[in-house]
Amino acid sequence: MTVAVDRTHVAVVGGGWAGCSAALTLAEAGVPVTLFEASRTLGGRARAVELGRQPLDNGQHILLGAYEQTLQLIERLHPVTSQASLWHLPLTVELPPDFSLACPGLPAPLHLLAGLLGARGLTWRDKLAAARWACVVLGHAEPPDQLTVSQFTQGQPKKLRDVLWHPLCVSALNTPPEKASARVFRSVIRAAFGGRARHSDLVLPRCDLTALLPAPAAAQVAELGSAIRLGCRVTRVDATQDSVTLGTHDNTSAYSHVILAVAPQHLPALAMQVPALEPLGRAVSRYSYQPIATAYMQYDPAFRLSRPLFALNNGPAQFVFDRGQSHGQAGLLAFVASTATHLPPDWLDLAEAQLHRIAHPGPARWRKRIIEKQATYSCVPGMARPALRTPHPRIFLAGDYTAGPYPATLESATRSGVQSAGALLEQL
Repeated sequence: MTVAVDRTHVAVVGGGWAGCSAALTLAEAGVPVTLFEASRTLGGRARAVELGRQPLDNGQHILLGAYEQTLQLIERLHPVTSQASLWHLPLTVELPPDFSLACPGLPAPLHLLAGLLGARGLTWRDKLAAARWACVVLGHAEPPDQLTVSQFTQGQPKKLRDVLWHPLCVSALNTPPEKASARVFRSVIRAAFGGRARHSDLVLPRCDLTALLPAPAAAQVAELGSAIRLGCRVTRVDATQDSVTLGTHDNTSAYSHVILAVAPQHLPALAMQVPALEPLGRAVSRYSYQPIATAYMQYDPAFRLSRPLFALNNGPAQFVFDRGQSHGQAGLLAFVASTATHLPPDWLDLAEAQLHRIAHPGPARWRKRIIEKQATYSCVPGMARPALRTPHPRIFLAGDYTAGPYPATLESATRSGVQSAGALLEQL
């Protein structure tokens, strides 16, 4: 059936972090919203999963204290329990036995400089080179748009590149340093170390990713009188100057405006149905993607790491997280392998070998792996990222791939959702 549009009613297509942030912003402004999500679980590429009756996430995520939009939304949605939902840790990079860095409680950027000068495992020449380079990065001059991170860090000592700058690039941009955008990498460093000291905090979720933001945001949207449609994939889009009609497998409905908040790999199929959006669809269809692999390993519940997380080297995983300390899942560790394009068949064994260099947990009781094959777009130099406003006046975009300073992070997603809704409200 077709519903005629006689008032403002916005459809948000996609129930990830961008779509839920957009729907919440509109609903709180008094605009009726219908949120469509193809899956039965909200959260998109950062969502809760269940494996063997064990509640997990499709990937182990970490936030920075600089990701203010995301943290503000979480605190609003968890007004009483926000401290229980998030765990703020002062920045410490532990890479036993080769390297450790801890930033003391000084004003930014002095805390970074003090941390670099006090880092263990570096010569004084390395420390001074790192401090000088950090001052340049935190300055006002932007690197050329075509520069890669490898080129950007070329003057740094090899050990610094290997244990600090390049691992940071891989974890933040999910793109190999020889391909990653130096300009976006610099934006991440400036955000973390160029503002307030707490911006460099590592922030760990203490609950599953869906419960952290998407689910409470959707619950608030529903409480305000709007609709949430799970398991409902939008497959057809038809736009006129007066309305936008969306089609699903069992229904066709017209809306005054639409925010397309799907992942970038799903955008071209919808955008190419609207003549005004065909160039946008073709541009995004040229994106390439990087996987992220997460291995969950259950050890004796009495085992725990000496810290909530450790950096790892010389293997497939870059980090190991102790979910017993963050999620109350005693003895459960999560190993994260970013840019996981060429994982060897025995990568779980190799990840365990990395762990055994820093701890001895005994044999694993079970091991499970999740590979998000298109976790993020490749954040390469000169990448064309679209604006939130599209050439069609009634269609807007939201997503971590839209124009902004950060790579494909939860902060990029939530910022885009709030800003896209804000642009729509301005038009109204």
